Amino acid sequence: MNESTARDDLAAVDRILRAADRTLHFPPLVLVTWGLCAAIINGVHQVGVLGFPVPSDTSFHVPLMVLAIGITVWVARRHDAERETRVDAQAATTFGVALAVALLLNVTAQDTVIPATGMSLFWSGSISIALLVVGIQASRPLLGGGVALLTASALAGFVPSWFSGTLALGWLAGLVVPGIVLMRRRADG
Repeated sequence: MNESTARDDLAAVDRILRAADRTLHFPPLVLVTWGLCAAIINGVHQVGVLGFPVPSDTSFHVPLMVLAIGITVWVARRHDAERETRVDAQAATTFGVALAVALLLNVTAQDTVIPATGMSLFWSGSISIALLVVGIQASRPLLGGGVALLTASALAGFVPSWFSGTLALGWLAGLVVPGIVLMRRRADG
């Protein structure tokens, strides 16, 4: 067998293994980053509801979102693209679509058609769907996170005085905790 044929055969085997691999290699830092971003935004809203002075939404939303996007891009560039499986690509697409839909509604409809509290539910609903879909396909921690965020979203309406605080806890349980679990699993090998 010549070298060219051997390389072609190894490349074919690598493609087969990548397609068959159902392991999720999604970067956990992205989950932790977006979970903290959303929890901080909802936490600040809750502090405002309790009567404390808080900065305007644009003074902290925009910088947090830019930071979260920056960290996501940085992590994606560092992420080992050769290890990307079909499940990883589907997870990235699912989260990307969920974020894009929520962001589009946030930019076009918040405060004109959708009140800020309603927008919070669009964000948590979109991301809980993504967590549930990816979790069912490939990750129990993300499935648990999806259930936690969806539960917090459903319960938030029953405690109006703690609506944003309930969502903040949902973001922590739904994204940050699964992200930390996945980080620890990676560290353990």
